[in-house]
Amino acid sequence: MPSDLIRDLEPGATRWLAGHALACKWSGLPEDARRIALHCIVDWYAVTLAAIGDPALAPLLADAAEQGGPGQASAAGVGARLGMYPAALVNGTTAHLLDYDDVNLAIVGHPTAVVYSALLPLAETLGADGPALLSAFVAGYETACRVGRWLGDAHYARGYHATSTVGVVGAAAACARLMGLDQARTACALGLAATQAAGLKSMFGSQGKPLHAGLAARNGLMAARLAARGYEGGGLLEAAQGYARVLSPAPDDAALRADPPGGLYLYGRLFKYHASCYGTHAAIECARALRESGVEPDRVESVQVDVHPGSRDMCDIPAPKTAAQARFSLRLNVACGLAGIDTSAISAYTDALLRDERLAALRDRIEVRDTDAMRTMESEVRVVLRGGATRRARIDAGVPQPDIGIEAGRLRDKFLALAGPVLGRAEAERLLDDIHGLPAAGDPRALAQALCAPLRRAG
Repeated sequence: MPSDLIRDLEPGATRWLAGHALACKWSGLPEDARRIALHCIVDWYAVTLAAIGDPALAPLLADAAEQGGPGQASAAGVGARLGMYPAALVNGTTAHLLDYDDVNLAIVGHPTAVVYSALLPLAETLGADGPALLSAFVAGYETACRVGRWLGDAHYARGYHATSTVGVVGAAAACARLMGLDQARTACALGLAATQAAGLKSMFGSQGKPLHAGLAARNGLMAARLAARGYEGGGLLEAAQGYARVLSPAPDDAALRADPPGGLYLYGRLFKYHASCYGTHAAIECARALRESGVEPDRVESVQVDVHPGSRDMCDIPAPKTAAQARFSLRLNVACGLAGIDTSAISAYTDALLRDERLAALRDRIEVRDTDAMRTMESEVRVVLRGGATRRARIDAGVPQPDIGIEAGRLRDKFLALAGPVLGRAEAERLLDDIHGLPAAGDPRALAQALCAPLRRAG
């Protein structure tokens, strides 16, 4: 659609989203929101660095290296500089590979993995400063969450992976904001991103799932760059056969514009402290609590796990055959919690874990049921012990940590545990300082190049 036509239209959803994204300024955010945004970026580096070198990435890296072309940007685990598009693809896939990245229930997905992965190669190429990068990140994050509420939970229930289908629009908004596009060009970028929205939940437990995040990052970046060059075709997201009404049976136009509690979706962030699908986390915490109360695995007769239907749809692989599938198995992860296995360690999910006969026997005594009585990320675990005694625990993992100081400490521990072995402790602490230095006009180029530090260290 020509930009002059978009400019003359009533301020519908597309133009409203574009204007909302462009109005985002780092300096205008509350202090607690700024801290949370930095927490998201700290977490992104932790999980991305930890995934570098994973054999599952080898085909993607080989394909990216084979494409050639002028190298403009750094990419996770790649020694040579790549073009911006393959860098965004590699970064997004790597960030989501371990399924250990942050979550927001507004999209029932992982906004940072897509939005920051799209922004970083663009910021490196443009030489943008820290505040500009951070303004764009928050703009993209908030856009993704608003679009997630617009499509509603029915979008995810249909089988769409919202990290990708919603994240691509957030990535386009973020890149348009960083590039300084006007409202009309940003609206075009959102439309070009929306027509590329794809990602199926049937890919969960396979390498296709993290690829969704990489594709969304790449496509959102491409949408913004094409729009900046005058490429037309950015159709309105609210059109009769447009993005919202094709991807959702009941898009909620009021929810799109409604402000969340506190005025920002950043306040709804959720960070992972188990290296598995977030739908398993409440059940793991229940199992750990029961173990700490004295429940011993050998005394367990049977276990009943009640979860929200969405969690069962997301992560109920009964008998996983691979480490990737293990991260999406409620039964296995509850067994790990009862057995005292440290599910915060990415090294926990191995072939050896899957071959553990005692753990498999415990897993097979676990039944998973879904019930609408549970909130989205809530679980109850009920254990029947030999002799008939019953113990139960109920936890809601969908509630953000109210104390930002506690959150900062937990994320620092997670960052050092994941990035420390990759970079070395001293280098990891320096990187952490550099991330926190972004608001003071820090240099995103140095942060982008930090993704290559593991290769230099190995060399």
